[in-house]
Amino acid sequence: MLSKLKSQLEELCSKVTFLDCVKKYLEVLLTAECQHFSEDVLLCRLLEILSCLQVLSVDRWGLEVSLLPSLAVSGRDSCELQSSDNPSALSFSVSKGKSTLQAGSPIGLMAYLYARNAAVEGYIQQFLYTYRFFCTPEQFLQFIMEKFSCATRGGPNMSGDMEKIFHRSLDLLQLWVTDCRSVDFRQRSLVETVENFLNTEVVPAYSQGEALLHALHTCHTSSTDTQRKGSSTGLDEDVCLHSSLEDLCRKWRIPRLVESSASTPKQKAFSISAALPMPCHGSVMSSLCLQSEEQVPFSQNEYSAQHIAQQLTLLQQEIFQGCHPVHFLNSRIQGVRDKVLSPNKNVSQPIPAAGGRGVLVQEGAADTFLQRLLTHADSVTNWISAEIVICDSVKSQAALLTKYLWIGKHCYKWRNFATAMQVLGALENVIVRQLPAWKHLTSKVLEILEELRAVQVFLKSDDLCLMGGQRTQRTPTLPSAHILAMHVQQLEIGAFTLTTGAYKWNKLRSIAKVVSQVHAFQETLYPYKPDRDLQAYLHSRITRLANSDIHLLAADSDANFQQSSERQTRRIHNTLKRVKATFQ
Repeated sequence: MLSKLKSQLEELCSKVTFLDCVKKYLEVLLTAECQHFSEDVLLCRLLEILSCLQVLSVDRWGLEVSLLPSLAVSGRDSCELQSSDNPSALSFSVSKGKSTLQAGSPIGLMAYLYARNAAVEGYIQQFLYTYRFFCTPEQFLQFIMEKFSCATRGGPNMSGDMEKIFHRSLDLLQLWVTDCRSVDFRQRSLVETVENFLNTEVVPAYSQGEALLHALHTCHTSSTDTQRKGSSTGLDEDVCLHSSLEDLCRKWRIPRLVESSASTPKQKAFSISAALPMPCHGSVMSSLCLQSEEQVPFSQNEYSAQHIAQQLTLLQQEIFQGCHPVHFLNSRIQGVRDKVLSPNKNVSQPIPAAGGRGVLVQEGAADTFLQRLLTHADSVTNWISAEIVICDSVKSQAALLTKYLWIGKHCYKWRNFATAMQVLGALENVIVRQLPAWKHLTSKVLEILEELRAVQVFLKSDDLCLMGGQRTQRTPTLPSAHILAMHVQQLEIGAFTLTTGAYKWNKLRSIAKVVSQVHAFQETLYPYKPDRDLQAYLHSRITRLANSDIHLLAADSDANFQQSSERQTRRIHNTLKRVKATFQ
């Protein structure tokens, strides 16, 4: 009893501290120091606070953990909650007086969504990403509908616990629809089931039903898409929240809304969808069918490495924004493997699917955003390699190698690790590495290659290496999709269940933490101004060279080879003849 009271007191103190931080933050917003901020920034920061308050609002309707086993087994017709300890439904470990969920049956893990601290602990978000390992969306929806119906059987005069179940069920449905609309509600049958449930049971009893219907019919977009256009670098360091507020915000995904960039045009952004590889018949340069505006070699353009890096970053950012954390799950079954260096990567070839059965209960569509990210990465890598080997001289080749190395350095300095690794992959191509132009690079430039390799080692070293520090969390970041997918694959190795059949929540939680980085990185955008002409040029070059054969392209240029042994032998003989003639 004493430990229970202690935990409740700590929880209350945490919430009081949180509200105190919110009060101080609101006071700062109203001071004269913030008068130079635009209305958009003030509104966005206020929305950030409201998102934090939503976490507390959800937790308000939570049940005691001891009631959850009985909630798990209750049906639609009866819901008698009794305090019990059933390790087959939920298993906990206790460390330093704190209880932590370790494992549970599928129905037990669903019941834990109704726990009092489920939102603050980040459990709800983690569950929404990983529940597909042990149940289908239909089963999860059925569980929520049963608990809601059970709570409303007594009419409007609901008891305390029934009222909590009523509100938590609606909150769960709201969060699920809002966060996973694009991945879980693609099947018309599931959408119709939700519509029928809302129209017949929710709308007549609760006004929130209309909002849920609207959210269900609205195409899924990130909650920050219409408000965030700038960079987190625009956030004033003088206005920050207390650490406890930051901790709560990190446990639940809260959109980081920033001021729109004044230099960013309002017109529709350039679409990267057209930049995906197109069928390319023939491999030699003469058969690439380049149009007149595309025939200017990349080595001859006058754009600076920094400007090109910015536009590549914007293109990478656009395609990354369409991704969802769930897309990185079960990537091995999609055919994603650890990369093996090869002389040429033909990205037009489909990635072979892995044999065996998937670990997900219900497989998603084969054409996922992850596959698109990986295809785009391979396209950029192959394009860079192709541009290098088609140079007509060693001098221009060395200049282009230098430019690409600086592009890679700019990208990793800006935390665009995706493009930086694409550049490294192109430079590590077997054909490119054998080019004689490398001997003409300065030691300073060659150091950049070693820096890129060190960055690659850093990215592979830890699955959460990009999340450290509060300042880095406010910085725009584009992760390497392949490296992130491989980290998730490593966590997916091994059994998901104990000998009792219970699912290891600590394993699922680790996976959820890694994939949740996707949303965290999507919350802050780069502020660079789009250059439509350069993006169109890059688009055309990537499209035309994405599927080209590096072997055949390299064979068409003498700059890619050392002088033949026959020519060298002839020169040696001529030199010896001249030396011999001088002594005669």
